[in-house]
Amino acid sequence: MRDHFAAGFNKENLARADKLTFLMFRGSIILFSTDIMFAVTILVAVVLDYEHEPSRMTIFTIVTTYACYRILRYVILFNFFVPDLSQFRMINLDDTRARRLYNDWIYLIINAAYMLGLIAWVQGLGIDNDSYRLLSIVGLGFGSILTALLMIKHRQDTYDIVLGNGEGGGKTPWRKFAARVTTPLMLLYIVVSWFVASFRLSLGLPGGYIIIMAPIIVFVGGAIVYAIAIIVLDRLYERREKNFRRIQIIRRRKARADARRREVAEKLAAEAEIDEDMIGEGEEMIVHHVDAPPELEGEHEFKPIFKRLIENAIVTLILIFAVGELGRLWGVDYERVGGHWLATILDSILIMVYTYIAYQAINLYIDMKIIEEGGTLDDTPTNPGEGDSEGGTGESRMATLLPIFRNVFIVLLIAVSAAFILSDWGVNVAPLFAGAGVVGLAIGFGAQTLIRDIFSGVFFLVDDAFRKGEYIEVGTVKGVIEKISMRSFQLRHHLGAVHTIPFGEIKQLTNYSRDWVMMKLPLRLTYGTDVEHVRKLIKKLGQQLLEHDQIGHLFLQPLKSQGVYSMEDSAMIIRVKFMTRPGDQFVTRKVVYGAIRDLFDKEGITFAHREVTVRLADEGQAQNLTPQQKEAISGSVRSIIDEEDAQNKLTGKPDPAKVAAVER
Repeated sequence: MRDHFAAGFNKENLARADKLTFLMFRGSIILFSTDIMFAVTILVAVVLDYEHEPSRMTIFTIVTTYACYRILRYVILFNFFVPDLSQFRMINLDDTRARRLYNDWIYLIINAAYMLGLIAWVQGLGIDNDSYRLLSIVGLGFGSILTALLMIKHRQDTYDIVLGNGEGGGKTPWRKFAARVTTPLMLLYIVVSWFVASFRLSLGLPGGYIIIMAPIIVFVGGAIVYAIAIIVLDRLYERREKNFRRIQIIRRRKARADARRREVAEKLAAEAEIDEDMIGEGEEMIVHHVDAPPELEGEHEFKPIFKRLIENAIVTLILIFAVGELGRLWGVDYERVGGHWLATILDSILIMVYTYIAYQAINLYIDMKIIEEGGTLDDTPTNPGEGDSEGGTGESRMATLLPIFRNVFIVLLIAVSAAFILSDWGVNVAPLFAGAGVVGLAIGFGAQTLIRDIFSGVFFLVDDAFRKGEYIEVGTVKGVIEKISMRSFQLRHHLGAVHTIPFGEIKQLTNYSRDWVMMKLPLRLTYGTDVEHVRKLIKKLGQQLLEHDQIGHLFLQPLKSQGVYSMEDSAMIIRVKFMTRPGDQFVTRKVVYGAIRDLFDKEGITFAHREVTVRLADEGQAQNLTPQQKEAISGSVRSIIDEEDAQNKLTGKPDPAKVAAVER
């Protein structure tokens, strides 16, 4: 039956829930058969009973001892070490080590069962208490010595079991520490428990045996609860993963169907396309443009981000309750007035661990939501651009506010946890809250700037004045918003400098990353250029750029000509413009400049160069100038041009000649 049930599982890549389900089922079957055996044996003994009390007691002791031995061996040890089916083994041992450790434990429980059965039989026969106590102390001592020797012999096996599967280098320091101290702590417990049990037996106090048996009872109970919880948790996440895969399959099928429909529509539109020469005068032709089919979405990976946290919470809860139950078996009275210090310590540890788990859960959830919103985490460096003066679009409003919410949640979580811990230790937290209010009021009067910064930041965020990743200008500084805190935010300048600005210091804020941006480019052309011809060329070029493979989709409005913008001594300035999303204007600008240059070269339109005319009093002397005189005149002209360039730099006005020739 065991082999038939095990064959129902895939022997390769068994899930943890499958292993635990098999072991729990097999243990339940063995336990049920043991109960049947015990009940049938007792029933036969009752039927054949001839009212001899010592015989009754002897039969009951033998049957009970054997039943306990069978439960320890086949229900607990057999399913813990799993020496017969390695694919179902949960501990980090190979077949040889698992069988050797299992056999040694069998030898131990045989001796322990014999000694405990003998002690119970002697007690039932009514032998004097001194002999019974001496036999109990010797028997418990013998069992403790065997257990200690077994622990020392298999200390490396114990280390590997506690450390768990996988490479040791990937384990946490706490796991490694627990693996190292498990054997010494168990040896210490064996020695201390034997002394305490012997002391109680010598004085005739109750609870002598339970002290030594307490770890086994607690371990078995905790292991069963852990196995059930893990099975439920894994099955729940398996169902969620199946639903996730099913939704992915439906989405892929829908995407393929949409792609096929687009392909058919595009084919029909191409077949219906008519040559313009075939359209008569006064007729109208409407062309239906079909969007290209989008690429199928990639396979998304199912990420159970909270599963590890839930498992850690389960393990912590089991460990805390196990330690508490171990204390109860040792005689700790948790019901006494005022409570017990052990219960207070365990409650405090549980609150602190669960607070830390909740903190991790909040971080994971908010980080996941930020990434889903297309945002970046605080530890992700921001690159405002390749030397551009203005950044691109920022993150969504939710991605900007989520880090602020995270800080608020964490502060509230720590405050509530601290209040519960102080309350467990008997501290009255009500006066603390009242005192905190008074202290907060005093701090508010003394730190008005801090309060102003916080409230200003709240209203700026509520007004959606800026978001993380946007390029803004505040006063004399500008840059990309890299980090937002409760009272300030940091701007990363495109040259690398970081500016920290308190919210309360903001008088005026300019956001360069909202909705759209209009890019205007000046072109220096000669006075003989046909302005109307240039306008038509620019308009046609703008329509062509909309079909560009790389930047066509970036235009919100096509390239257009604004006509003559200004007149200078040596050129007239014609300005062109186009609209894109913030940040895209720098990519499109390079392509636009290159396209205009190629177009003007093809059409014979020349750019105007800066000219300086030098008039001589006697124009006839121009042919008789010496090289030294020509060089002196050129130097004077160069100084005029340099002076104008310096003036443009001071006023921030770009040099049109340089702008026009940027792609030359």
